[in-house]
Amino acid sequence: MLSAVAARKASARQTDEQSAQSSPHPTSIQASREWSPSRPVELEESDAPRPEPTVISNFLPVVGQNTFLLTRDDFTAMGLQGDNGVVLVLNASESVALLGVYLLTVLQGCTNLCGVTLGPSSTQHRVFAPRSSPIPVISWASQEGHPKTSQRPLPLSVHANPDTTVVLIQYASTGVEGLGRICRVFENVFKPPRGTTTRDIGIPEIRLISHSTKDMLPFTLPPSWETGLTYMDLPSDSRSDITLTPLCVVKGPKKSGKSTFSRTLLNRLLNRYRRVAFLECDIGQSEFTPGGMVALSVIESHVFGPPFTHPTLPYRAQYIGSSTPRANPSYYLSAIQSLLETYRLEVHVPALPDTSTSSDGPIEDVIPLVVNTMGWTKGLGADLNTRIEQLVEPSHVFEIEGSEEGGWSARSADLGGENDLTFPLCSPATNVVRVQLEAIQADATNMHAFSAADHRNINTLSYFHAVFPPFIGEQQPSASVSFSVVPSPVSLRQVTAECWDATLPLCARYPYEVCCESAFDRVYLVGSGYEDVVPSELPRVLNCAVVGLVAYDESTKEAEMEPTDQVVSSLPYSPGQPVPHPSTSNCLGLALIRGVYSSSDPSPTPSQSSLTHLHILTPLPPSILGQARVLIKGEFELPVWGMLDFREGEEGGIAGVERERVPYLQWGKGEGLGSQRRRVRRNLMRKAQM
Repeated sequence: MLSAVAARKASARQTDEQSAQSSPHPTSIQASREWSPSRPVELEESDAPRPEPTVISNFLPVVGQNTFLLTRDDFTAMGLQGDNGVVLVLNASESVALLGVYLLTVLQGCTNLCGVTLGPSSTQHRVFAPRSSPIPVISWASQEGHPKTSQRPLPLSVHANPDTTVVLIQYASTGVEGLGRICRVFENVFKPPRGTTTRDIGIPEIRLISHSTKDMLPFTLPPSWETGLTYMDLPSDSRSDITLTPLCVVKGPKKSGKSTFSRTLLNRLLNRYRRVAFLECDIGQSEFTPGGMVALSVIESHVFGPPFTHPTLPYRAQYIGSSTPRANPSYYLSAIQSLLETYRLEVHVPALPDTSTSSDGPIEDVIPLVVNTMGWTKGLGADLNTRIEQLVEPSHVFEIEGSEEGGWSARSADLGGENDLTFPLCSPATNVVRVQLEAIQADATNMHAFSAADHRNINTLSYFHAVFPPFIGEQQPSASVSFSVVPSPVSLRQVTAECWDATLPLCARYPYEVCCESAFDRVYLVGSGYEDVVPSELPRVLNCAVVGLVAYDESTKEAEMEPTDQVVSSLPYSPGQPVPHPSTSNCLGLALIRGVYSSSDPSPTPSQSSLTHLHILTPLPPSILGQARVLIKGEFELPVWGMLDFREGEEGGIAGVERERVPYLQWGKGEGLGSQRRRVRRNLMRKAQM
């Protein structure tokens, strides 16, 4: 019996050795990406089939023929700012894909970029092309069907035919590349990967990509998207008709390209309108603000880049405090309804100082709206998207078809009409144009290397390291008449971050020291389980917390706020208190409470023997911080990458403290019952649902 077993083991061992020798490439397992605290390393076989590389740049740079280097004198002659740059001359059917951060100026002809046709102008378009997202491709475009614009004078050293497209490329020094040091998943995303062949165009920081690879994919516009975008090309006789202002709703499941189409739709509208309003309802994957916020933003310039490259201060926003509205759907809908009322009263038809518009210039007297809904298209999420469409009363609905991974396919919204008692003021819009779009293919994106959680993390970290342009709201002419009790400090203009300061981690930056009792009237906790937090534990909850800075109508302070027990805690907090109503509040932005400590009052009262001080980090300009009188703490947390100190290296601690003594962080796998993160299953159906 033993001899038979030994013989079978020897035969199996010999078979394995023969199969290993016959295979020219033995199977090996390797990591496909950098380790991320939000998603474990996925393993894949090295011999898995990969897509064949395709040509994305057929432009071959030749200095003196189609590529010309410029000097400072050339910029002065053209009336542009800059020290060095390169001029590219594109012939018909030529295209070029550049990796990096650059400024694009069209000097002659027309060019197509990310589904938008750009003509000659003095505008320097900022283009962010990391390999974590589809790379924008600059291509020659015909001038037929586009308004004739005056050509800009070319330098004497540039020779180009009249039917060619001439563009100016300059390096944009913004510091956004430093975010890769903070979030290691995005390290060197603005540089080509090792072993990839690229071309030089005369600017060291910008590389020409000739072929697509698994890690570098070009931006492609599906045919149905191009057909749907033609609905935004209004006839010339409808410029002054307010009833024809596009009110667009974009719907679709997750991972279908919904946010990409919303951004392309926004850029297409900016070709005809001076300003476009953007209502962000996807609080998990926001476009212009960090996650957890329902925001109404006013955009004036084209957007070429992923969301983390253009953090913007919203015109008005409401803080939900979570990446999903599942915990409080009623407040989520109330916030959207309040923002839509703000759009109709203050934004749609702005009271501009000068509304005179030329016949061929951008439309200024009306502002269209683009609504980006969330990708939760089943169950409660489908009902919420239906309510949003009812509230918007859109003129165009763009719905991307596709099945949601691990769930049911997205279904079209059925408007409730007269039977809808939740929002009695809503009625189904007539003559709604509904456009069905195809979902973007999975192999055309980089979802295999960068997950939705990774993009959410880099978006949050980009916000806290962003540097917004300084402004004083009182010195800016108001572009609208405010009907809200809490006016917006941003006015009707775009305030987007100009650069990023990633020289120091968040743990090493100088914070604001704020006395909580004098600076804030109320502290709120929202989310599941926060109603049980007692006042004595509030400092522990606020320590290292991401909070919303909210301005509110102080006339409602006595009516809506309950008195706090100052004997138990010096913080203005009461458990279970509802947040201010969206109609009387406005979220200015987010802040990180880096530390909480108590200090003795120089003249303490019997009821208050100590004051609570907060160390706060926020990118908001100091001119608007004084309006924030309320703190709201939700389920939204700072990514783990933001807690680390990249100056210490991989084996170091944080701010000079050894990693074993750092609070709130744990390296390695936890031990014991309850040490792992709890996973909640929500895909179980009841018997009645089957």
